[in-house]
Amino acid sequence: MKTKGSMTCAMSLLLLVIISLLAACIQSSRVSCARAQAANAMGAAMYSLFAQYDRDLLEDYHLFFLDSGYGDSRPNLAQVIAQTETFALPILSSGLTNCELDTCGITGFRLASDGKGEAVKAQILRYMKDNLGTKGIQLIKDRFNQNVEAMEEQEKIQEGGLEEAPIEEEVPMEDISPSNNPLEIIENIRSHGFLGLVLPDGGTVSEKSVETESLLSFRELEQGMGALPLSQGKSAVTDKLLIQEYILDSLSFYTQESHPGPLEYQVEYVLGGKDTDRENLQYVVNRLLLIREASNIAFLYTDPQKRAELQACASALSLLLLIPEGMTLVQGVLAAGWAYIESICDVKTLLSGGKVPLTKDNGSWKTHLNHLSTEDASSASAGLDYRDYLFLLLSFSSEDRLTFRCMDMMEQNIRAKEGRANFSFDACLDAVSMNFLISGPEGQQWQGERFYTYDM
Repeated sequence: MKTKGSMTCAMSLLLLVIISLLAACIQSSRVSCARAQAANAMGAAMYSLFAQYDRDLLEDYHLFFLDSGYGDSRPNLAQVIAQTETFALPILSSGLTNCELDTCGITGFRLASDGKGEAVKAQILRYMKDNLGTKGIQLIKDRFNQNVEAMEEQEKIQEGGLEEAPIEEEVPMEDISPSNNPLEIIENIRSHGFLGLVLPDGGTVSEKSVETESLLSFRELEQGMGALPLSQGKSAVTDKLLIQEYILDSLSFYTQESHPGPLEYQVEYVLGGKDTDRENLQYVVNRLLLIREASNIAFLYTDPQKRAELQACASALSLLLLIPEGMTLVQGVLAAGWAYIESICDVKTLLSGGKVPLTKDNGSWKTHLNHLSTEDASSASAGLDYRDYLFLLLSFSSEDRLTFRCMDMMEQNIRAKEGRANFSFDACLDAVSMNFLISGPEGQQWQGERFYTYDM
């Protein structure tokens, strides 16, 4: 006997409700999935966009920036948007959600040159702190403070003037004659200029030059848009010292030509700001001579033996010139001239790759008053080398000037590479804020804004 099955109306209605509920759940899940997919697409698009960082900047200078010029010297924001859309579309079109990107626009962006290179400075400091560590930073700070204290002490001695040496009987120095007159020798050396005197034997000066109008510091710059946050911590007293150390590590100078570019003496450009290597080297040499003169005069004023030599030479010259009453004046002129000749020898030693102590002693003093010459460029066993003296000179400039002039040289060096002739820092993006409008299933639309920066 066969049994016939049947379904009541109640059961039919229950199944209908269950099926409707399942359909609603599936549709809700689809919309939720589409919303998550849209959010993922926005984040992935921004991440992929900034993954196109400039490799030359990273490899040579440890900086992360997106070259938005794409071969041009000005930002190409349309290309930036097109790239972002290209990265977002594969994610939106995958699966069964059928999402579409309606619009994509930039609401703000920051360039490397904005705020006097604020973003570049932040990245430099972050790299140097990570690279040196706490102990390395403290070592740089301590060494710098010691050198500054020594220089300040020497300046005080120089300002105090020369006191007469306590010599009971003045004995004129031998070998002083009309043909060997230290005053005339000093004047003759001064009149011939200093650059040729301080160059190493056989050394030459680069004649390279750069067009001032092409430099970042002199041309009219592109500007970013919107006030984008920069996560800089509180400024530390060591920040400027770290920028100085970065410049010396990243750019070439007279005794270390490691970064080829339109100028050979790039750190010297940061100091002098001139458009030729010769002028920048002259500027630095002149500043070095001033530092060394202050140190050398301080030694002449405080060392009894040197003061006795000064008085003996002044006595011989006053008799030679028939002005015995002018001995004190002659002694002061001799001290300044002797310190200048010694300074020329010091700078020549530095440019030859040697070391010169910041504070002289009898063992490191080179010249002789009765036979003045600039030929002695022997190096001391201890002291500061040319790089160390450049570090001291950099400390006299502001952070903004150091950063921007360093950017001048980095930009010029990258432009010297094949295919990079139009590279510009004011086309490099450090941060971008973008707005997205995305359509999803069931007529859903989502608007989202994403901000991305290398300063994270």
